[in-house]
Amino acid sequence: MRVVCLTAADRRLLAARFAEHANSHRRMRTAFLDAGAASAVDRLDLLRRLEHRFRIDLGSVCHRFERRDRPETHPIERMVLNYVAELHASADGAPELWVLLDRVEEIRELMEGRLVGEPGS
Repeated sequence: MRVVCLTAADRRLLAARFAEHANSHRRMRTAFLDAGAASAVDRLDLLRRLEHRFRIDLGSVCHRFERRDRPETHPIERMVLNYVAELHASADGAPELWVLLDRVEEIRELMEGRLVGEPGS
């Protein structure tokens, strides 16, 4: 199973990028540079490289996962989020979000009109 593991700080950073910077890496990066927050820029850049490597929008996942239990969240969206991401405790007990990349790929295949497990999928 392929997993991207995000700390609580990573989740807050990515959710803020989505909500406050229109999910723009460049805009958030510029804001951090203007504020002199070089360590935050380094972490943001690392997370962006993960997004590119695994072809996933972690900002959207984190923002939506954070809001999944709100009454206005559609039940199907809630089910999909609970299917592709899970909260786990790290070795020191801190919460981590595991984004299950194989399941994200299954959802992509369904959205593209291919059935999971179909030959060639």
